[in-house]
Amino acid sequence: MGHKIRLAIVCLHISAGLYLLLGPLMFVLSEDDDTGLGLAFALGVLIFCLVLVAGIEYVVYGLIRRKFWAWVAGLCIFGLYLPSLFLPLGALGLWGLLDAGTRREFGMGDGSGQG
Repeated sequence: MGHKIRLAIVCLHISAGLYLLLGPLMFVLSEDDDTGLGLAFALGVLIFCLVLVAGIEYVVYGLIRRKFWAWVAGLCIFGLYLPSLFLPLGALGLWGLLDAGTRREFGMGDGSGQG
């Protein structure tokens, strides 16, 4: 049987897309603020979301190239998604990365799932 790396990659792409939607949405939500702090906050959130998207896409790049650091980073990202609204993406992503075939692709064990 093959690996499930594609499942993890799709989950990462979906989360990056959601972050891309969240950044500009903050400008719409802060439109009614008269103090000017809303605009600064929205700009900060946009920059933060763009940095997150760049980091996620860099991890995807590493997963495609079968880099061990990307596998570990993917585990960390999906682990952070578990206690958030991204729970389904975190669970599916972990399933994809912890699959026996995926672990074999990254050089961990024989992929049999035994010890």
